[in-house]
Amino acid sequence: PIEFGSYIHGLRKEKKYSLKIVADKLGIDISLLSKIENGERQLQSHMLNGLSELFDLDYKEIQIQLLNQKIENEYGDEPYIHEALQLYLTKKDK
Repeated sequence: PIEFGSYIHGLRKEKKYSLKIVADKLGIDISLLSKIENGERQLQSHMLNGLSELFDLDYKEIQIQLLNQKIENEYGDEPYIHEALQLYLTKKDK
């Protein structure tokens, strides 16, 4: 799974983009982007569109990775996570 903070940091450095350029594209301030890159805050799903556009990434793939990370961070240690996800998907398919 992608750790989005370090992933964004790496992409930003690779493209030689400043914090301001990326923060502006994501619609956030520089301090929030810095906290995301340092793992102190989570990337929010509304930021994915700007991220995919700025770095020419597949939106679907990064959304799947973000959701995976959120599920892991929030529920990864829960003993019945698999059953809960199966129930959710079963209800969603109806």
